[in-house]
Amino acid sequence: MMRLALLLVILPACFRLDSFVYSRRTVDAYDFDFDSDDPKEVITADRFEHFSIPVEDGQVAAVYVRASAPASTYVIYFHGQGQLLDGALGRVKRLANLGVDVLAVNYRGFGTSTDMRPTEASVAADTKASVDYLRARAGAVARIVYYGRSFGTATATQRAIDDPPAALILESPIASLEAFKTDSSGFDFPIGFIADARWDTEHMIALVHTPVLVMHGLADDYVRHEFGERVFANANFPKQLILVPGADHSNVAETMGDAWDAAVTSLIRPGSR
Repeated sequence: MMRLALLLVILPACFRLDSFVYSRRTVDAYDFDFDSDDPKEVITADRFEHFSIPVEDGQVAAVYVRASAPASTYVIYFHGQGQLLDGALGRVKRLANLGVDVLAVNYRGFGTSTDMRPTEASVAADTKASVDYLRARAGAVARIVYYGRSFGTATATQRAIDDPPAALILESPIASLEAFKTDSSGFDFPIGFIADARWDTEHMIALVHTPVLVMHGLADDYVRHEFGERVFANANFPKQLILVPGADHSNVAETMGDAWDAAVTSLIRPGSR
């Protein structure tokens, strides 16, 4: 009991989980690479756009990669913890090469977006601006799919509640900061002692009524696959869970190979395979 009491006094003073979960980084410029050792992640420069989207109190940096032929489906990619747009471009290119146009943004506090401390509310505003931009560009009735990876699964699920997509794809999802805290520390103290955010994906997903695909690596020792299974358990039907032997937190698509292409295509372009 004394150990727990001491922990509750010390932790809020020396550690905030918010800083860890965002792991934000800023840069003056990105280093985009259109080539790759993986042919699935190669695009030509004419398919790429880099710009900013205005939001209240600033702007978010964005990239847009077009399919090689006119697309009828659009994907918004929600990036992971600490990831910048140039680091996320590999997954964005891989998605675009499935025959869809893809938009990705850096939330404020990341990359060249407005420098500020992110919160759940600020990220929600940034993702809403992304959806509004894409609907204005593609048309109000356009088919838009959300793809979130790691921390981005929480931001994608949050946005899916108020702006339902045609489908929601979650790669290596976190269950919640509460679950992360308890799993990491072994203590069941209130999450509010060390975090302002909640990012409660496993409960938010129950409010989403759209087809859901969850993919998680069985060798993921950063966010264990049990957390992905918890998110999946609370998702509404129709839903699919793919547990990937040998995949860790960052290489689900690469480990699955053509099976990833098929699984993702079945949601973003149903009937095409």
